[in-house]
Amino acid sequence: MMTPRDVRSTNGRKGEAAASEPVIPAGIPDGRFPDLLRNWFLGSRARAYLSRRRYLEVTGLLRGTPKGRALDAGCGWGYNLFLLAREGMSPVGIDIVQNDFFAARRIAEANGYEADLAGADIGALPFAADTFTAVAAVETFEHIFEPDRALAVREAWRVLRPGGALAISTPNYHSIVETGKRAIVRAGFLKRLFPPMCYPAGRSVRREDYHPYRYHRPAPRGEIARMLADAGFRVERARTIIFIWKNVPDRLFPLARFVESILERLPLAREFGSTLVLLARKPV
Repeated sequence: MMTPRDVRSTNGRKGEAAASEPVIPAGIPDGRFPDLLRNWFLGSRARAYLSRRRYLEVTGLLRGTPKGRALDAGCGWGYNLFLLAREGMSPVGIDIVQNDFFAARRIAEANGYEADLAGADIGALPFAADTFTAVAAVETFEHIFEPDRALAVREAWRVLRPGGALAISTPNYHSIVETGKRAIVRAGFLKRLFPPMCYPAGRSVRREDYHPYRYHRPAPRGEIARMLADAGFRVERARTIIFIWKNVPDRLFPLARFVESILERLPLAREFGSTLVLLARKPV
């Protein structure tokens, strides 16, 4: 088990990748050390890679957006707050579940920026209109209760300044992984043959039973694009990435990265990547 300590885990990387590594300070009690930080960010090579790549892609999409306040929806322990601060933004984080806020504040202090955090739902943001130049949501959209998603998109529009950007990553509905999950759910006995994972929630989930950690329902790219357009956004970029499975053994990780680099360059193959990253803008 990883012992909390002052650590900058670069794994021998240089340049941009190394600069994306926050210091994780000592003194975070074990009971308040976030599971996603311990088991993913500081975990196996595949999990460490996956826990960084999506965030780096999203913040990369925001380059060129005017500097200012940036909202991270579903901020958790605050990795995206760190990346947004590194890009010259003033980061604000919200999350329905506030378990990781203690660690987020400690990590912010250790890395020289302020963590402005609020327990809030993206569908009912406690901010005035035109507050932010950017809104980011990394692996959050699929956890929003489906009937509330259009409202969440309209709320993102409301708090963004004209010219501001919304950048998201979310599981690709048509990916190999998500297609397989839906097949497994339809034939429930197959779950015994696979490791635990987030299976898609059914439409019968009641609001009183909803919890963002248990609710996982990716939407097709076209549905997301229509929702954004209906709210007034202009979708500027959208692409699919990532072909690495979270349980790839460390010794096979270099091979998996090599294969991924090829698949992401092939127009047809890349449509089956695991993650959709998308940039939309509020017109001036």
